[in-house]
Amino acid sequence: MPESEEATVRLAQRGDREAFRELFERHRDPVYGYVRQMVRDEDLAADLTQDVFLRAYRSLPRLKAPGAFRGWLYAIAANRVRDHWRSPRLDALSLDASADDGSGDVMVADPAPGPERVAVREGLREAVAAAVEKLAPERREVVVLHHLQGMDVRAIAGMLGVAEGTVKSRLGRARADMRRHLMGWMEE
Repeated sequence: MPESEEATVRLAQRGDREAFRELFERHRDPVYGYVRQMVRDEDLAADLTQDVFLRAYRSLPRLKAPGAFRGWLYAIAANRVRDHWRSPRLDALSLDASADDGSGDVMVADPAPGPERVAVREGLREAVAAAVEKLAPERREVVVLHHLQGMDVRAIAGMLGVAEGTVKSRLGRARADMRRHLMGWMEE
């Protein structure tokens, strides 16, 4: 963590709201991205992300290692996602939710790579997203943190409170699961 961020964390711990706002602005998008990948719903991810930062704000004075802020924040996010998974679902999922990004924009293929290549890329993106979604939660968690959030194995292990070998094992098993899920797509 950059020294300036550690100083910002210390200021926020002493009640400086502007310092916490700076931390929020710096980490909001990556935390939202992680949560979004885990729950696969934009609105729910936004709500959970807001809750993550509310919990972080309330707990920040008790953070003993300001230099570990990023991992601590992701640990709160991971715990919030797990709490959501364990809670009874009262809301129904829309069958159209994954087909519409809600923007209303029409995508036009770039003529340079050609429409076939664009279609293949989009198909692969959708197939990979579906394969990640099919992973068991603990495997999906490490895939999202490692491959999409760019966290290293050691940081993930510290965040989740497990051994580095456990993270590596989950990553290996997740990759094997994804290969199985993508086998049909690859054969096409």
